[in-house]
Amino acid sequence: MAIELREPTLIKQIEQLASETTQSVETLLEMAVRTYLDELEQGAIRRETQAFWTMHDELLQTHRGQHIALYHGTVVDHDEDVSRLEKRVREKFRSLPVLIAPVNPGPRRDLRWLGGKLANVESL
Repeated sequence: MAIELREPTLIKQIEQLASETTQSVETLLEMAVRTYLDELEQGAIRRETQAFWTMHDELLQTHRGQHIALYHGTVVDHDEDVSRLEKRVREKFRSLPVLIAPVNPGPRRDLRWLGGKLANVESL
């Protein structure tokens, strides 16, 4: 499938940048789109993480000791086995940003997005 840019000013900027950086226009566009999509995904995961902590006390009552999958602020699946949960989530949601998190008691931990994976930061 071919994708066409129609904005002349944008095309000129991309061509100039590609020339200055000795990259192909295609490579530059792929990098730009990938970066943009990563930023959108990071924002979505931040919102899901915020929803997770808002719901944490309730989740402890309903899903303690399990992993939950959160999409648009709603628990869409859960399992004690995170591998099985991840498999089902990927089958259903493909590459959409879905937060998978353990529901455990304890202090709030910030989660950080690392290229498709979440990592714990420090406890608050």
